[in-house]
Amino acid sequence: MYKLIILAFFAIALNAQNLDFSNGKISAHTEVFGDSHIDPFSENINSTLTIKDKIDTIKGEISLKTLSLHSSNKDRDEHMYKVLHVNDFATITYKISEIRKVDDAYEISGILILNKQKRIVSSKAQIVQKNNHIILDGNFNIKLTSFNIEPPTMFFLTVRDQIDITYHLDYTKE
Repeated sequence: MYKLIILAFFAIALNAQNLDFSNGKISAHTEVFGDSHIDPFSENINSTLTIKDKIDTIKGEISLKTLSLHSSNKDRDEHMYKVLHVNDFATITYKISEIRKVDDAYEISGILILNKQKRIVSSKAQIVQKNNHIILDGNFNIKLTSFNIEPPTMFFLTVRDQIDITYHLDYTKE
């Protein structure tokens, strides 16, 4: 019986196809009350995804090194790295748990790991399968305080607690 279970597991695993990350961008947006906006982004993304047959079978993870996030202001970036505790938690990771078709879009559910805190995060996305490419375009938002991060303040200026995340990720089927 044990051998049969192992054989079934490998048959299912072999049925999955790897998706190679081609290129993409993950962007964040927040605002400084009374001042301006902060828009860091990263194109230095690591990802390991698989697909069986349909889009809703995609599983895997997407991650980036926190130090790869950059904005137009290097001083502000240095402060952002301190707020995000990059010396202790160098990577931000999203693990896809489930993808569901909702009307003409998809809802991606998973676990976001930031500041060593794990939170369930859902994202609305357009997922397009074109030739041998699968492209994910979506967005979600988080609150810094949900990840035990205090929004920074400077003098009378405070960074908004909500961070809006957008992404464009392009994969090719192996």
